[in-house]
Amino acid sequence: MVELVVRRFKCLNPQCPAVTFTEQIEGLTSPHARYTPLLRTLLTSIAASLAGRPGARLAAALSIRVAKDKLLELLRGLPELPLVSVRVLGVDDFALRKGDSYATILVDLEERRPVDVLPGRDSEPLADWLRGHPEVEVICRDRAGAYAEGSRSGAPQARQVADAWHLLRNLAEAVEKTVGAHHQCIRTAFTTPPAVTESATALKGTAEPPPEGMPFVPPDGTRDVLGHPRRLVARTTERYTAVQHLMSEGKSLAAISRQLRLDHSTVRRFARARNLDELLVKAINRASILDEHKPYLHMRWSEGCHDVPQLHRELRARGFTGDIQCVRRYFRPFKKPHSPSRRTRPRPLPSCGPHRNPGASSAGS
Repeated sequence: MVELVVRRFKCLNPQCPAVTFTEQIEGLTSPHARYTPLLRTLLTSIAASLAGRPGARLAAALSIRVAKDKLLELLRGLPELPLVSVRVLGVDDFALRKGDSYATILVDLEERRPVDVLPGRDSEPLADWLRGHPEVEVICRDRAGAYAEGSRSGAPQARQVADAWHLLRNLAEAVEKTVGAHHQCIRTAFTTPPAVTESATALKGTAEPPPEGMPFVPPDGTRDVLGHPRRLVARTTERYTAVQHLMSEGKSLAAISRQLRLDHSTVRRFARARNLDELLVKAINRASILDEHKPYLHMRWSEGCHDVPQLHRELRARGFTGDIQCVRRYFRPFKKPHSPSRRTRPRPLPSCGPHRNPGASSAGS
């Protein structure tokens, strides 16, 4: 709370509509203002960074009570920056209403501020804007064909480059394809010693985890903990074989999609794959929050502790954050099928009316 004492002056001119005047403290008060200049500057910065609702939430965290509409009013009150020549122009689209209407935003990448907003995502508005700004030397855009055509026709002197996000995305896709194509080589390079491999091979097909004292060897991803082929791996292998066989017969992707009843994009992905390992690299390398605790689970199971709730409590004490269903699903292949319970056995038909079943009464007598 700030208590401020100021002087009030009276105008001696009877024609003055204001009559009185109050002195202003520079840097602290402004005429007809409800905020100090310092607070107004702070709220304007928040509005320029986060706009309405997010800005109001940040202001509340800073113990400043302000409505989202006030932040938008402060944002609209900012003076427009003077237009300067743009040398490096960034072009990208954004959604006014996702799935319905879009627009194109132009950004001065050197000044790091928006320059203009164009309607739609077509090439003509961009080409018209570039014709009026011949000073543009570099256009940083995404991979949309409309923006490429508009840049060529509107600014043939400018050099077109891809933005950083698409460069990183292209690099990630290239690395992923390369690793997928050579996944078998990578797996061979990191193969476990022969003794451990033989013990792991001997355990495949058994219904018990490794005995106590034997090192735990996790499955390679193509099989489950019992050595059975995983359904996802088997399905991917079957579809890849079918697509490649039909392609060798000269059939088109559309015909293969209709024959196998698969989506066209799925068929195209299976057709463009260099080998099967490129498709299985994501399926067999999925990480789980239970991975680091599997050796401990196998040790406790081999010691005779088959109580899943007890194992889950021990894992929680070791820092495991998953639920009990994750542990139960992992040990489901180890459990033997139970005999039909009483609930699954057929029950005798109920009697009609309030009297007892005659067959049941005669059997009891």
